[in-house]
This record gives sequence, structure tokens and C-alpha cells, in this order.
Amino acid sequence: MNKDDDVNRAAQFLPFDALKGLTEEIQSRIEKRTRVERKEISDERKEEISSVLCKLEKGMLINLTFYSAGHYYEIEGVFEKINFPYHYLIVNQQKIFFDDIYEICIVAK
Repeated sequence: MNKDDDVNRAAQFLPFDALKGLTEEIQSRIEKRTRVERKEISDERKEEISSVLCKLEKGMLINLTFYSAGHYYEIEGVFEKINFPYHYLIVNQQKIFFDDIYEICIVAK
């Protein structure tokens, strides 16, 4: 046997993913099981959200809780843009629709 034969023989025993996709499947199942239903928003809270939306200016630091794909997320970021006709705003390059906002507050101007 020569050295090349030894290398080829050893290569067949290199680690491999015997359960290909298992990690992704586990993550998918965890994500599905942790989903929650969207909370109802009171008229009072809707007015508070609307009031804050009207005060937003580009570059403001805001804190935002919103609903997306069965989960609530909280982010703090720089407000970039608001689109009233299509009912969304952009924070940290992420589009968030007004109906998905659960809480919003201005952290710094």
C-alpha cells in the first residue's frame, strides 16, 4: 500500500451528517410549538399607538413590540420611514405593519 491508498481509505471514515436535516427539523418543530395567538388590542391602545406614529421623525430611537408569524418580538432601533397609505413603518430596515404593532414608544429623539 502506498500513501495515496491510505489517504483514500481514511477519507471514507470522515464524519458525515447521518441524519441530514435533523437540526433544521428540530428548530422548525420548536418554532411551531412556541407560537402564540395574536392578542386583541383595545381602542385605547390603538389610539396610543396612532399618537406615537404621528410623532415619529426619521432617526429617532424607538422601542417596538410587534407580532409576526405566531410570535411577539421586541426590538429597539432607529426609525427610518413611515408609509401611511400602505400602513407600515421601517425600523432597522425591517417593514412592520401598523396592525402588527402591540406597543411602541420613543426612546430618544
